Amino acid sequence: MVYLRIVLTTLVTITCLLGDNFVELTQHPLLKALADNATHAAIGALTGIAFAMQFYERTSQLFGWILIFSCFVASSFIDLDHFVEARSLYLEDATNLSRRPFLHCSSIVLGLILFYICTACLNYFRSSLILGALLCAFITHHTRDAVRRGFWFWPFMGHTDRIPQLAYILGTILTPYLLGYLHNICRSTWVLSFLGQYIKLSESNYRSGAGGVGGSAASYRYLQV
Repeated sequence: MVYLRIVLTTLVTITCLLGDNFVELTQHPLLKALADNATHAAIGALTGIAFAMQFYERTSQLFGWILIFSCFVASSFIDLDHFVEARSLYLEDATNLSRRPFLHCSSIVLGLILFYICTACLNYFRSSLILGALLCAFITHHTRDAVRRGFWFWPFMGHTDRIPQLAYILGTILTPYLLGYLHNICRSTWVLSFLGQYIKLSESNYRSGAGGVGGSAASYRYLQV
């Protein structure tokens, strides 16, 4: 695992540097757009691997590939909102927008993190991992774009300042591991104990108000999700 993480870290760093430099040096608009999107997709695939391998003992090999493929596809398909925003299939229209398209709003990441935490705490294991893979795609995509344009947190605030390239590379490397660590925290003993106490309290209030065994059975099913 340690060697695999070192290899993945090296590959992510090389992909970020080479991809960005190739995009900067390329003058042809179509080639530039393809190189930019390919870099997003490659970073998504690598971070998807880094995220999936943290759960390889608890998932099937097929599901691990699904996580990687989901992150890879989402990282690339995020840029399709340029064409949706432009209401055109022409590359020139899609790359000359007056504002950033909707999937590039980083407030989406905040919403995904909230759902990710909820599904992990409630033990919707596979759903939480799918959300984790999507989070890897969105966070790395937005972080890479933030080097040129900053983050966009609508409606809470406008655009932040542009981030340094070093912060972008480190953020890209750390994202899958931080999300894996967050998942483990959500499944830790003290979090489950806290949720269990809250659920018992809610269930006792339900029984005092409605009476009967139905409330207890419903609570038991909830705990066994």
